[in-house]
Amino acid sequence: MGKRNVGLVLMALAALCAAWWMPAEARNEWQQHQEQREERVAARLFDAIESSGAKGVSVEVRTRLSLGKLPGTEDVKDLAEKWARRLDMPHSEAKWAPSTRLFLYQVLANSQGVQVDYQVTGVPHQDGIDTYLVLSIKGNRDSLPYVDLIQDKHEQALVQAGLIPQFSTCIRGMYNVKLSVDQQEGKILSIFDALHARELERLQDETVVSLSGYTSEWNSFLSLNGQARMNLQVATHRDSRDGTWITAGTPIITAEY
Repeated sequence: MGKRNVGLVLMALAALCAAWWMPAEARNEWQQHQEQREERVAARLFDAIESSGAKGVSVEVRTRLSLGKLPGTEDVKDLAEKWARRLDMPHSEAKWAPSTRLFLYQVLANSQGVQVDYQVTGVPHQDGIDTYLVLSIKGNRDSLPYVDLIQDKHEQALVQAGLIPQFSTCIRGMYNVKLSVDQQEGKILSIFDALHARELERLQDETVVSLSGYTSEWNSFLSLNGQARMNLQVATHRDSRDGTWITAGTPIITAEY
């Protein structure tokens, strides 16, 4: 992956770092909106990718939330254990790795073809330790219903605690042929058409094509340059051996492609 694409991933991760406190009334409205969704985003992205001729390979749903600043190492561990209990993560699988640069509490859990990676990280500064909660839920086409269930469970726990998470959803697929740049562009545009999306930005080089845009099929979005709404990114990458990878993400791709 080129330097340009590394930059895109880093920007995506930075854009998804925020969490907002919500009063009870706003939380209720958010929950009602979640319950009214007619079709899950991940399933819709899978359908769009597969309709372009790719085979859907994997799904990752991810969120990163700020938990505030703490004074000491044991405070970070206590906070991580508290959130692990709240999210029903198995304590027997927990790993705690404090260091001078980064504190990491991690639990990996697997069930029904889904892997959940729970992390609380602490970044030390002179005036305290900044803490973040990271949740990653990974599965495939067959385990997608369980991915949805786990995401719902974690969203509800976070909202009940006064936080509102913004989950990103990334779907990966594979074309079993090496596509030219023009062919890659055509595949991406067919996905944009399937999702009724309009293009906002485009980046490409000899092996990679990436288009960002906006679709009204779901409500969440990021502000692009403080003005335009963006909630869809689709990128292709010609593999040196297997064929051509395609990744679709909302509101943006947060994994390497």
